[in-house]
Amino acid sequence: MKSILLLTDFSKNAFNAMQYAVEMLKDTTCTFHVLTVEEPTNYLTGRLLSATSSSSIYDTVFKENKEKQIELINNLQNTFPDSNHSFQTHVKFDNFENAIKDIIEEEKVELLFMGATGTSNLEESLFGSSTLRVVDNVTVSALVVPKNYNYQPIKSVLFSEHKEDDLPSKPLDSLRFILKKFEPELHVLQINESEEDKNAETENILENTSLQFLSYKMHYLNGIPTPQAVQAFTQLFNVQLHALFLKKESFIERFIYGSKNAGHRYKTNLPLLILK
Repeated sequence: MKSILLLTDFSKNAFNAMQYAVEMLKDTTCTFHVLTVEEPTNYLTGRLLSATSSSSIYDTVFKENKEKQIELINNLQNTFPDSNHSFQTHVKFDNFENAIKDIIEEEKVELLFMGATGTSNLEESLFGSSTLRVVDNVTVSALVVPKNYNYQPIKSVLFSEHKEDDLPSKPLDSLRFILKKFEPELHVLQINESEEDKNAETENILENTSLQFLSYKMHYLNGIPTPQAVQAFTQLFNVQLHALFLKKESFIERFIYGSKNAGHRYKTNLPLLILK
């Protein structure tokens, strides 16, 4: 049985990601953990100030969240009935990152689904600050679903990586699960952003990894920024999922936003599997 985390703030984007997860994992035995986080800095603070008993406010907010979660789950079960699926609800009053880390550890979560969150200043980008906070800090792979993206059967997957990646040392369990479940065509795109050594190409890139016995097509793009490379590839090939590794030193920001030039931002409307 797989343990799956679904994050929700009761927005349309969050529910869309929940629908994507449930439909994608149909016929797979799963427990979906539906999590809502109430941070002290949010609207709860104002309600506490006007309350005579802080505990009663917490009880009220907890109950409100639980009722909304149950309503979401009922909608999902009515739309996607599946006897292999079970749901548990969780409400955490904590810092956003800590709450997610705790639930991952408590429930042995294997994969997280969330909707892309945008801000007024970053409308051209797939991600907003809330999404970045999650993918930067969680210890499991996260699948981020773009706004208004409806589930499509996964027939083709793009796995982008960089020449300096040490793939044999990387966990590929989440990607391997998807590849084995759907048996899609796998495209491996090696990106070399440097102007130097443009002709360097690595063969058998998945050798000594858990994917080494799977068939795949190898592609190379050299001398251009990662967001542009991925954008160009997805315009040429019809893929339904893009997978990559999250690197340290704010790689995800560099990948998504590229340079300060808005033209280098990651704009593809594909679900993104961020591997950990």
